[in-house]
Amino acid sequence: MNAAAELPVTDPTVQDLVSSALSKFRAGDTISTRAMLDAIRQTDPACEDSDDRLVELIVMAAVGKTMGVVFDHRSPDERLPRLF
Repeated sequence: MNAAAELPVTDPTVQDLVSSALSKFRAGDTISTRAMLDAIRQTDPACEDSDDRLVELIVMAAVGKTMGVVFDHRSPDERLPRLF
């Protein structure tokens, strides 16, 4: 009897997705929030967390692993000041 076959399949948590994406980097590396969001969304397209929430988790995990973070996830239009 295969015990592994009896375990229910569970969806990865958001923390698991972030940890998995960060696992490809080492301490001291600099990561891109855009690249991390893309990797997480590709791994789990059904992830319903907002980009802001994911970036928050990415930053907390990356800083804990002494990684630098480049905040490049906003589109150019979002960075422009609103004049109207």
